[in-house]
Amino acid sequence: MVRIEKLNNGLTVVVVEMPSRDSVAVGIWARVGSRYEPARLSGIAHFTEHLLFKGTKTRSARKIKESIEGLGGVFNAFTGEESTCYFVKILKEHFSLSLDVLSDMIRHSLFRPEDIDRERTVILEEIKMYQDQPSQMVHERMNQLLWPKQSLGRFIAGTHETVSGIRREDFLDFSRKYYHPKNLLVTVCGDVSTDEVVREVGRHFSARSAGAPSKFEPAAVKQGEPRFDFFEKDTEQTHVVLGFHGPARTHPDKYKFGVLNVILGGNMSSRLFEEVREKRGLSYEIKSSLCFFQDTGAFTISEGVEQKKMALSIDVILKELRKIRTKPVGAAELKRAKDYFLGQFYLSLEDTLDHMIWLGEKTMYLGRIPTRDEVRREIEKVSARDLMELARTYLKTANLNLAVVGPTRAEAQERIMDHFYID
Repeated sequence: MVRIEKLNNGLTVVVVEMPSRDSVAVGIWARVGSRYEPARLSGIAHFTEHLLFKGTKTRSARKIKESIEGLGGVFNAFTGEESTCYFVKILKEHFSLSLDVLSDMIRHSLFRPEDIDRERTVILEEIKMYQDQPSQMVHERMNQLLWPKQSLGRFIAGTHETVSGIRREDFLDFSRKYYHPKNLLVTVCGDVSTDEVVREVGRHFSARSAGAPSKFEPAAVKQGEPRFDFFEKDTEQTHVVLGFHGPARTHPDKYKFGVLNVILGGNMSSRLFEEVREKRGLSYEIKSSLCFFQDTGAFTISEGVEQKKMALSIDVILKELRKIRTKPVGAAELKRAKDYFLGQFYLSLEDTLDHMIWLGEKTMYLGRIPTRDEVRREIEKVSARDLMELARTYLKTANLNLAVVGPTRAEAQERIMDHFYID
């Protein structure tokens, strides 16, 4: 059973009681991520996430970490495009302490100038690390193709220039604007009492006043022909991503796309894995992925491949995309894909941390928690015709993008662009 409670100041608390579990997972979410940032402050959401671990009025950075890790707990955070989450997974008897530490970080972080300067160098090194990883860089360049000159197209960590320019006053303004009760969500999963959780959260946050809910600029999705980005880099492998604009997370096509993703490249039984890796040995890793945002989404296919095999591997991928558009998926393959989707979904809900993240994402973005039966009904009603119509709607030439990072030769680029079509 899911319990959703709201404090008088607007802060939302979501609890799932999971009896007999030894662990409890606690997350504090802020409705802010990279797409809320102005271009000048690109990376400030991620930078703020780092700084909240650097010390409060009563705890040093070391004390914050030791308070959780010294009891065997897992302690981390992540920043996305639309939210930031700080979380702990720990033995259930330490629930109160974990919430105290997390709430202390959210409410009382100091943003000391010396911590900002020290962490700035750490983040600049992090940006360099990603730039040295072509498998990461190619996805960042794909985002720029999908959403050019928009916040969704920018790197979550920011750039060397923007990170270098963020000042203490910017962090203080940012935290006041976004880290207030109406913009926060607390999610808890484990062998805990909902009433106790609500009392504890109220004890830490009830005195804080609410601000205005956060807003972002809607994405502009306009594309009439394929887009290409070939980035020359001396690498052993050439890294490739094909990308398409997709539906938003609230769109009725979301679950259909989940099944389609499994069939095309979601696991080792998928068509792309079979055709590109198993039959032809063209690449070690080949997969497809989905991402959903409040007003848009994306479907991507990625691989790492030897440069001289790149054009052939892309031809094989495009052939499979044409096939899914024109030939209905067989009954047995469709059933396997549905069973895989539901199996992965149910397994994820057994773990307190994964379940907590599921709760947070659904509450933050949808305002409600779909039931297990609701998800099953949506998946089971997907038909072969649905998938073919879905592919024809989204997987088309006018919606096609290609990002490549590696030692790509001009003749290979020309060959790919000349044959880069689906319909």
